[in-house]
Amino acid sequence: MCGICGIAHSDPTRPADTRALLQMRDVLAHRGPDATGHHVEPGISLGSRRLAILDRSDRGRMPMSTPDGRFWIVYNGEVFNYQELRAPLAARGYCFRSNTDTEVVLALFAAEGPAMLSRLNGEFAIAIWDRQHQRLFLARDRLGVKPLFYTIHRGDLYFASEEKALFAAGVPARFDHGVWHELLCFRFVAGEGTPFEGIRRLLPGHYLWWSEGHTQLRRWWNLGDRARALRESPPADPVGWYGMTFDDAVKLRLISDVPVGVLLSGGLDSSSIAASQARQHVGTVSSFTVGFAERDYDEEPLARSVAEHCGLDGHYIQVPATRLHALVNEASWYSDEPLAHDSDGHLLAVAQHAKPCITVLLSGEGADETLGGYVRYMPLRYRVFMAAIAPALPHMRGILNRRWKKLARLLELGSLREAVLYNACDTLPEDLVELGLTEASTSLEYRESVLSEAEQVYPWNLARQAMYLDQHTFLCSVLDRNDRMTMGASVECRVPFLDYRLVEGVAALPTRALFSGSGDKPLLRLSLGNRLPGRNLRHRKWGFGVPWKQYVREVPELRCAVAELPRNPLILDAPIDQRRLKTQLDSFWKGDDRLFSAILGLLMITQAWEAVQTRGYSLFRNSRVMTGLMSASIAAVELLMPGVR
Repeated sequence: MCGICGIAHSDPTRPADTRALLQMRDVLAHRGPDATGHHVEPGISLGSRRLAILDRSDRGRMPMSTPDGRFWIVYNGEVFNYQELRAPLAARGYCFRSNTDTEVVLALFAAEGPAMLSRLNGEFAIAIWDRQHQRLFLARDRLGVKPLFYTIHRGDLYFASEEKALFAAGVPARFDHGVWHELLCFRFVAGEGTPFEGIRRLLPGHYLWWSEGHTQLRRWWNLGDRARALRESPPADPVGWYGMTFDDAVKLRLISDVPVGVLLSGGLDSSSIAASQARQHVGTVSSFTVGFAERDYDEEPLARSVAEHCGLDGHYIQVPATRLHALVNEASWYSDEPLAHDSDGHLLAVAQHAKPCITVLLSGEGADETLGGYVRYMPLRYRVFMAAIAPALPHMRGILNRRWKKLARLLELGSLREAVLYNACDTLPEDLVELGLTEASTSLEYRESVLSEAEQVYPWNLARQAMYLDQHTFLCSVLDRNDRMTMGASVECRVPFLDYRLVEGVAALPTRALFSGSGDKPLLRLSLGNRLPGRNLRHRKWGFGVPWKQYVREVPELRCAVAELPRNPLILDAPIDQRRLKTQLDSFWKGDDRLFSAILGLLMITQAWEAVQTRGYSLFRNSRVMTGLMSASIAAVELLMPGVR
């Protein structure tokens, strides 16, 4: 697990900017505190910060090359089936110098090229330079567990694990005011786009070639195609298949030369991982849980129940209100983009708490999107019913509870397709009008294209369409949050529910096999529920919620930050009517929570932008002294500890 970066030069005769590369690399120090490396030659500059997980010796150092020196790799992530892939390569005469998955990936690429990607079971962002043909290969895992960003700047291609590394090299950081609608409604810019002009993310399941100043983008994994293909031979026993495959997914993710723990909320997803991990792990498993003083949000008792039942070594923290504003600022620095989820900072806090004990954590991300766990999917399962009640619901808002009110608002968008498109949103377009947003682009081209794909894979099935859409959009925001916050604490996070065998297999199952049973995610309950305490199975679905409405009103620093929104420089440049925004803030202070999600979104957007403008990379961008000091410090550490890279 690492932070990677590089510059592919359109003119290989021009001297490489080694200083810019080192600035990119070292602003990612949190992603790889164990070692540094870089490689510069005509046409390419590659940098790496290493978090050593497998073969922690100097043999695992990156950038790494093939024995003939043709291919060079920097790589972020883990390929969990690397030992299985290594054996045939060794039989064909490849002599491995390390016990790393990095070297296996590099050898496979040298032998098979991009075709090797379909054989990898893992989470990864890969950059490989082909010296012979002077071209760069970038690739990302199927679901986008590991991030990779790139841009074309002054004719060269810059890439990195985080946007801040691009800015550290001198790429301009300019906010894209065309994304306000998507950011406030969805909290995340989906697809290739980001909130920054000219900065793109490589799409999950895609790879890119760069050669002679030109890029070629290819999709190497298509969930819809895989689902259609697997429908031809479904498992005879879906429940048994899921349980067996899930255990194997967990087992693969225990491969490590450092301690592995689990993020435990006490809910069905993380508890299933903890139970499987405890059964297969040698020794006691450490679990880590965030609790809350607010009883309605506190899942610590559930987590303690699972820890006791499974024999885990439980660790528990609470984040004091006095730390919240500083935590939001810190999380915004690691994220670069606006914090998309209420729990970003709390995830950072628990990862920091876990770091002295472990270096790898397993997490339950992806279960809801792949197994239909979100409550908001439920009404979509009944298309005819939704069509029938659509005309009546808007007139009944006054007597509806929160969930029914949201359904009414979704149906008011005008079509069932729009209801699916905005299903993951708490802020809807009508809210943006009330907030004062004017003239913002409403283009959702990528989301629309994914929904069209979903309609082809699951015609007439709104719930499966929404799940497919979320797997390519909402889940990406979840995984980005997961990566940034855990790597911010120098911790690798692994997600067993997103083992591609589970994702593809469930996508191919008929809907009745997915939803037949009681409670949320019945397939998971039937497969693994007998391993968990009864109270955890009976507990209603909760999610990782944070009482932000209370915090924003009661924590002085947060209250002040929200009150200052109309005067924030980014908001002043945005297409937002300041008077209308002030009116809505006044209503919020008086107890009106209708637009709170949008207000919180504005807070997170401005906090992220301030972090980008004022922190971290600005220290490196114009300072040769800082670069020299950091390089000297790194050299001293490596001299004193030569075995840790």
